[in-house]
Amino acid sequence: EAVFEPFYRLEGSRNRNSGGVGLGMTISKEAAERLGGRLGLEETPGGGLTAVMWLPRSL
Repeated sequence: EAVFEPFYRLEGSRNRNSGGVGLGMTISKEAAERLGGRLGLEETPGGGLTAVMWLPRSL
């Protein structure tokens, strides 16, 4: 998913006020994968998304 790419911005956005993800989602995904887990997005009631990290129980 594009949101996990470094410095992802909403399509068509060129100004800083519209927001973006910077490196946070990229670093989080990399950390989850190195620990044998994964990072994903889940829809929330009323719109929007929540980032969720799943890790193996053996940690």
